[in-house]
Amino acid sequence: MTPVELTTARLLLNQPGECDVDTITEHCQDPLFERFVTTPWPYRREHAEGFVRDYVPTGWASDEECTWAIRGAAGSADREGELLGVIGWVRRHSMIGYWLGAPHRRRGIMSDAVTAVVDWVFREGHADAVGWECVTGNDASARTARTAGFTFTGIAPLSMPLRDGRTRPERWHAVLAATDDRSIKQGWPV
Repeated sequence: MTPVELTTARLLLNQPGECDVDTITEHCQDPLFERFVTTPWPYRREHAEGFVRDYVPTGWASDEECTWAIRGAAGSADREGELLGVIGWVRRHSMIGYWLGAPHRRRGIMSDAVTAVVDWVFREGHADAVGWECVTGNDASARTARTAGFTFTGIAPLSMPLRDGRTRPERWHAVLAATDDRSIKQGWPV
């Protein structure tokens, strides 16, 4: 699949590239990434280089995973084009995942990006539902999914092992169907 660009009133979502390597490296130094995100730890520049040179383009080309850089749009409160975070959708499991750099959190940016991606998935007919999961305790990720209208479905082992390739900690799981309204649902653990 050719990479798709998505826009909202304040965001531009497009394919991360070489110009983003330093910013990705910087954002991924956050200690929360060690605890909650499956990125390598410690995160080094070569990880970001491999991500933008190999992982992201391979995902798009194979139609397996769509990964976007989340950027400030023209006229937004953020500098135009500045990388704020990353969001991706994996076709096989129809799962969404995301992270946001620490300076950009608690401003509704990720909820806006999640809405743009799930709207695209549904509009293009790629799936009838999108799933979400995070390591238990990742309250910020859960707030985003909850705000986007996902329904909490329970706790189970993480579908992807952590960086050691074996550990599958408990996770929170939620789903959003194309036919769901986007209101905040009850039953979330946070």
